[in-house]
Amino acid sequence: MTKFGLGMLLFCALFSVRAEPSLCIPTHFDQTVQLSHVIDGETLALTDGRIVRLIGIKAPTIDTQYPELSEPFANQSRQFLAQQLSDKQTLYLAFDNKRLDSKGKTLAYVYTEQKLHLQEMMLSQGYAKARVYLNDYFWQCLDRVEQSAREAKLGLWRYLEYQTKTVEQLSRDDLNHWIEIRGVVTNLERKDQNWSLIVDEKLHITVPSELSPSFTQVLTINLLKTSIIIKGELYFSYGKWQIITHHPSQIILLNEP
Repeated sequence: MTKFGLGMLLFCALFSVRAEPSLCIPTHFDQTVQLSHVIDGETLALTDGRIVRLIGIKAPTIDTQYPELSEPFANQSRQFLAQQLSDKQTLYLAFDNKRLDSKGKTLAYVYTEQKLHLQEMMLSQGYAKARVYLNDYFWQCLDRVEQSAREAKLGLWRYLEYQTKTVEQLSRDDLNHWIEIRGVVTNLERKDQNWSLIVDEKLHITVPSELSPSFTQVLTINLLKTSIIIKGELYFSYGKWQIITHHPSQIILLNEP
């Protein structure tokens, strides 16, 4: 066998995925469509001209206008997804509450004819992260899939730059960016009806009072000394690192209190 042939076999082995039964299955599919091409690890173009955003995940995105501004690992994520699909392939769409984003993209859970869930596949192989955006029907299911890949350091998780940061690693470069931080809850306070979690004594996580009923499994005195991952946009105000939460998916308990 030539070196070229061996290389192609290795490439296919690396990027092909054995179909596993999907865990996050809707009660029905809303539309049957055909794929035109893969734009990036979270975005598809359909033959009818629509652009579909894979809801429930966040993959590194490609800037089609200025490729040099694409996010790190965007090409690897796109390459992995493209390897699993083919042009004109039939796909099934399942919708949640919101069907369009602010840019007119169609928001959907996407499945192959074999009922392979694309969002689960991207998460389980480590080429995307779970993130709630407008829709959250499958958020707990998708979080569990991501956790397995994160712990096993599959796909992009093997790269230090893709992994969660500690509070000590935060810098001004992280400001006003969505970030994932790992730490231990060192204090739990209630101020002006809002809850505040203190992580490693330096990061303040605010849960607005009107959203606290959604966080009942998190906001407990037993949360102290619990290891968590917090997701959100990072701010620095009043001399403190801060994140304001809007959905319970932003706080992941690593050891149950």
